[in-house]
Amino acid sequence: MSAAAERLGDGDFTVRVGRTGIPEIDQVAKTLDKTAERVGRTLDRERAFSADASHQLRTPLAGLRLQLDHALDSPDDMLRQGVTAAIATADRMELTINDLLALAKQVREPRSETDIGRLLTEVRQDWHGLLASHGRALRITPAAEARPLVYEPAVRQILGVLLDNAATHGRGTVTVTTRVAGNALAIDVIDEGADVDVDQDLFARGHSSGNGHGIGLALARSLAEAEGGRLRLATPAPTTFTLFLPLSPD
Repeated sequence: MSAAAERLGDGDFTVRVGRTGIPEIDQVAKTLDKTAERVGRTLDRERAFSADASHQLRTPLAGLRLQLDHALDSPDDMLRQGVTAAIATADRMELTINDLLALAKQVREPRSETDIGRLLTEVRQDWHGLLASHGRALRITPAAEARPLVYEPAVRQILGVLLDNAATHGRGTVTVTTRVAGNALAIDVIDEGADVDVDQDLFARGHSSGNGHGIGLALARSLAEAEGGRLRLATPAPTTFTLFLPLSPD
């Protein structure tokens, strides 16, 4: 037990203590095992949050830098517009941080009907300029009237991951469509790329095939499943990811 406690203090939370058959000692060993497991889970959540936050904030930071650079190169009368756009981006970054903090909590607010049209408006504001700066277009079709019963911050972050994936790894125009599919709302995020390796598990956290997939898609799938939905690669060419969100508690 002394050796196990020392390993626990050194950060090895996989340590477990063997049983002796002496009730008093075994009770202490059992408590030590539970402590190691609990601390290990806590640190895993913190590491996952750090990775998710860095991934989700990377693109907004790039957009903010782009807007500030543009403002510096603009005439004085355009400077105010550039700074205003940068402030709006900073506000969205703050919203992202608040979303991730809310999603990291053990107890969250209940699900409610979510206005997908409003979220797609946010998507347009966040991604139109970034895609345009690389000569690419963003096309968003009018949202279906159905409102899924989900936790809004989760859907916002899933859409952010899918748009980031299309912008970073895809090509050509990025199209976002919505449709009712049975008792679910389906959101398709499509780009004109065709370089997805279907033999790789794109949704595995830590997956590293050299193209950067891993943290984002793993986060998106886990959030979708936590909301009673699904996220899948619908077609590899053109690359299409489809998010299914439930329209009822069932």
